Amino acid sequence: MLASMIAMIRHAAYFGTLSLLLSLPGCSGDDPGASDSATTSGSATDSATSGATETTGGTDSGSDSDSGAGFDDEEEFVLRLNDSPVPPLSLEMDREQVTELFGDTAKDILLVEVDSTPLLVNSLNEIKAACGDAWKIDDPDPKHDCGLTPLGQTFKGADNTWKTSAEYSLVRILTMTPANSKVAGTSIAGMQEMADFLNIGGGFSQILSESLGLPRTEEFIDTENMAKAIQDDLLATHPAIGGDGKTLPVTLYDALTDLGSLAEKFGPMGDHPGLLDPNYETKSVVLSDEFAMTVSAESNMKLLDGVDLSVGKGYMSTIVDNIGPTYEDELEFDFEDPDKFQISGVVENPTVDMRFAVYEHNGFVDSCAGDDACQANLPENIDQVKQQWPGSAWALDPWLLEHLVVRGARYRFGDRIWDKCYLLCAAHIHIGPDADYPNNPSGWSVYDVLFDLGNPPKDQYLWELINEVAQVALHTPPYGDIPEGQGDVAFTLSDIPIGVSGSAISEAARPYLQEQAAKLSDLILGDYWKNNDAVDFYYRRGANNVPYVFFVNDKDLPPGTAYNYSKPGFFDCPELSDGCKVSTLTIDGAGDTSHEKFHLPQGETTLYLADDTGQVYRARFNVPSLDDAEITVRVAKKSG
Repeated sequence: MLASMIAMIRHAAYFGTLSLLLSLPGCSGDDPGASDSATTSGSATDSATSGATETTGGTDSGSDSDSGAGFDDEEEFVLRLNDSPVPPLSLEMDREQVTELFGDTAKDILLVEVDSTPLLVNSLNEIKAACGDAWKIDDPDPKHDCGLTPLGQTFKGADNTWKTSAEYSLVRILTMTPANSKVAGTSIAGMQEMADFLNIGGGFSQILSESLGLPRTEEFIDTENMAKAIQDDLLATHPAIGGDGKTLPVTLYDALTDLGSLAEKFGPMGDHPGLLDPNYETKSVVLSDEFAMTVSAESNMKLLDGVDLSVGKGYMSTIVDNIGPTYEDELEFDFEDPDKFQISGVVENPTVDMRFAVYEHNGFVDSCAGDDACQANLPENIDQVKQQWPGSAWALDPWLLEHLVVRGARYRFGDRIWDKCYLLCAAHIHIGPDADYPNNPSGWSVYDVLFDLGNPPKDQYLWELINEVAQVALHTPPYGDIPEGQGDVAFTLSDIPIGVSGSAISEAARPYLQEQAAKLSDLILGDYWKNNDAVDFYYRRGANNVPYVFFVNDKDLPPGTAYNYSKPGFFDCPELSDGCKVSTLTIDGAGDTSHEKFHLPQGETTLYLADDTGQVYRARFNVPSLDDAEITVRVAKKSG
């Protein structure tokens, strides 16, 4: 039903007819000649036939004004101003009808930009809880058990259990605290052994807690800063997202497909591996069965009477847009007005099922350590970093796991300044500038240990050290090693709150749709020109409500049609010389500067013009009064 309705909307020449098709109030039928000015089928042939009923035919009046100029017999036509107000377009559509109306164009219509922070935070918290919450206890054993949760039960490693899965290893990283940290195999392992063996500073966990400024049971990489890192490195670098990654563009098409389109949209693209697995069906329930979209728009379409000099009377629909901000809109929308636009039936607390994927670098990423020059190893110096330390985490593709970890850790510890002596200063940890190292930047760690007992880490940024610990933890889970390059992870997340209410989505859509009003106008009525007759001039009012005869310009022609008029405009001599042109592009108050136009005086006026083949014609206009809605014109072709 909607398909045929929309087809009629798009192809009707007279927009007043559209309102009838949509069961809206019709235009007044008081004008006894209305049938001459209204299209029926809309074809040029029908229009010409309608005009022929007004032709007097065979009246050669040329001898009155230009005897001997050589013009054929005249044909007379009535040109009317169609001043009846056009009723507004009003559509009330359900989901199926909206899908049918917009089609593939729905992919280009931005509906809302969703704040990515709540979605990321909810996802990360779900991942952290995948193997239980015992890791939050002040205990060296985090007691992970991924069989406790539906998400954890999806983890499958080399032995087809969660214990050897890369997903479990990443959970270990994200839930590592000073209390449960495992640093075996890293450059700080010797310090852990010495501190725990001698109970220096209350043990290694306490030293970590103090040096990082964290409670013993708080994660090294917290959810908030990891979410920011994902926005910067994974989302902002994706071609379909861009910007700062803090918002996710959701189109009308995405909503109509229950977000199923997001897997492809946010999946691999170019060099970017994507953030969603395209092989998993992302789904949500955003629109309920009660979904409805109601739109009302004022029409800027006018039906104009004109003349095709070589054929006869014709009709042309055109845009008369005096409102702005653009002046070429077929329809005038006001999406901010609740009486003119409403969306209902959006689920109030939408959630999403998705498979979130992150990929690692195919090799161990060494820290930049042991050299004060490494203090410049920062993302703001990326050109220097890539040249001087091409193996740095910062030099990697930003969407890789190691880059995400080092970014999240830097967000958390970038301003860290702290120093403390242990065991009568036999061990002294410096982080950032202090009396001994006044020029060190924040976050730069120095471990002064007597005789280098315990093989302390080399001088480096805290986030580089945390990234090293994370890499080792990823590849050495308690139940079996994972080779480098096989630590890619994908989490199948279910019922994750999107973080925005249905009512907020409905309201947030208004400004986005208003920005795209011109695009929507073109979608519904952009092909109004298809049934226009090929008139050479037409009769219409200007913005000042004064009627003029307009000569067609290139914008009046169908798209892609060549404009072949060598002498556009109206002249008062049959030679059409420049000195006798009486039309002009600019008339104060007319609201148009792109058409040659002329204000006809009362009485009879003889003008000359040429069609797109260069054939010259004489047109004798008769205007009963200056503001007459109906005039006559007698057209004769120049002989020879």
